[in-house]
Amino acid sequence: MKNHIRRSFLKTSGFTLLSVLLFGIVLVLMISSGERWFAYLILAACIGALVFVRRSTFWHGWRVPLCWVIALAVAWAGLFAGQPSPVIEPYTGQNLEQPSAPYQLLLNNVTIVDTRTGSLASNMSILCADGKIKAIAPTGTLQAGENTKVVDAAGKYAVPGYLNMHMHVIGDKHTDEMMESLLANGITGFRQMSGSYELLKEWHSGAFTNSADRPALLTMPGDVLTPINAPTPGIAVGLVRLQKQAGAGFIKVGGVTPDVFKAIQAETDRLNMPLVGHVLSDMDLKEVAQHGFRSVEHFGINNGSLISSSTDEDMLRAQAKRIPAGITENPVFVQLMKIKGLRDFVNAQVLKMAIKTSGGKEDEAELRHIINTYSDEKAKELADVYVQYNTWQCPTLVRMRSGLFSDGSEATAQALFDLYLKLVRTYDAKGVKMMTGTDGGSGDSWQIAGYSLHEEFDELERAGIPPLHVLQMTTLNGAEFLDRMNDMGTVDIGKNADMVLLDANPIESVQNLHKINAVIRAGAYHDNQKLSSIKQKLGTK
Repeated sequence: MKNHIRRSFLKTSGFTLLSVLLFGIVLVLMISSGERWFAYLILAACIGALVFVRRSTFWHGWRVPLCWVIALAVAWAGLFAGQPSPVIEPYTGQNLEQPSAPYQLLLNNVTIVDTRTGSLASNMSILCADGKIKAIAPTGTLQAGENTKVVDAAGKYAVPGYLNMHMHVIGDKHTDEMMESLLANGITGFRQMSGSYELLKEWHSGAFTNSADRPALLTMPGDVLTPINAPTPGIAVGLVRLQKQAGAGFIKVGGVTPDVFKAIQAETDRLNMPLVGHVLSDMDLKEVAQHGFRSVEHFGINNGSLISSSTDEDMLRAQAKRIPAGITENPVFVQLMKIKGLRDFVNAQVLKMAIKTSGGKEDEAELRHIINTYSDEKAKELADVYVQYNTWQCPTLVRMRSGLFSDGSEATAQALFDLYLKLVRTYDAKGVKMMTGTDGGSGDSWQIAGYSLHEEFDELERAGIPPLHVLQMTTLNGAEFLDRMNDMGTVDIGKNADMVLLDANPIESVQNLHKINAVIRAGAYHDNQKLSSIKQKLGTK
């Protein structure tokens, strides 16, 4: 009898603990979602119910069912306690005027590098004013006016400012430090790859751009669309329209299911919005490109590009990992994901999965199979499709490297990474448009903002990419991708006065991209001494 009572007590106490735990989680999520009054009401009701149950003579017979009733009531309340749909203010136009230095800048005796052809123009002068390049002429023909800073740039090579086209800088607690480090390493502009309605509003107010002491935020999306916030085609299409209304520069997907992906692709095509991001490895990248996907990030999800380059492509795609069908479309799941705190947490885990490159030892056999069935001909066929449909690539080799070597066999990781280097070389030879990016930011300890782009240069050199093409990937190509060739990408009259002065010719060696003498942002001259002091202050020298 005593043992029965003890087991009953432990069993019912376990149920009680479970209900209280569930109650606490939902309560916190409700409060974090802004539904404080409702959370407190549920709290009072649940405490009252528990007190009544504890004192009731029916406690022994009813406490287990009542614990579950309370737990279910709290959970059900949580379903409707999520943050309401955001009120989107229609976007009427960007307030992204180029900032400017408080003085004019005249560079004399500089060699201008043409990023289109690699040709050099020596002994030239560049006049910058109001954040723009106002004049270019042989040195000696341009006169310095009042309030003009004159710099003798003899022996220096002028190239456009570097662009990092895959970053997560905005919204991070270290945003200011990262911005400084980016500029100190020659980066004058970046593509933010994650956002929100609040960040879009700040961006369009000019909060992130109007300074000659930090790089320009070139474009950004709203929330990344994943199976969590976009579980069905209808919900996904609605979110695309909301982001368009809020002024998102593009739509980014992160591992959505094929039917949702197709709905998003059709809607972005209708709205003339670029669609970029992570493509599930169980999707045909050729078909994705044919339907207008603008840019594949990280070669796709879970080795997607290598699977599409395998002689066993169909089998590998059929075995690809995915979220089990039906989970994200379950009505209860959909309602739970309306709780902002819970949705943000789960969404973050899905995004981590979306850039996962290996699963450790349990994936060893699959990875070896991908390596052993890699086909140069299949890779070239995929590259031809990318060229035909103007599908860009942002390889983020430094990100791929860190993911591959973080777990599993080092030999397998090295073999896989060597294939990615080979893939980049194949894409370059076939004329696939590529741009530099690192996936840095958001608290990643494995990257230092600014420096990681220079590591990307080194990996591209290892892949056999010619110096001119690496230079183009970090300057000209980003401008073309963004349809900003009228103000970026080359050192020409009328372009933004965002430049890097190098101590050596970048056409001769990729290593010369590291030899930064000065950075010019919106016509403001940041000399080597200032750049060094920034690095020293940040502890990254």
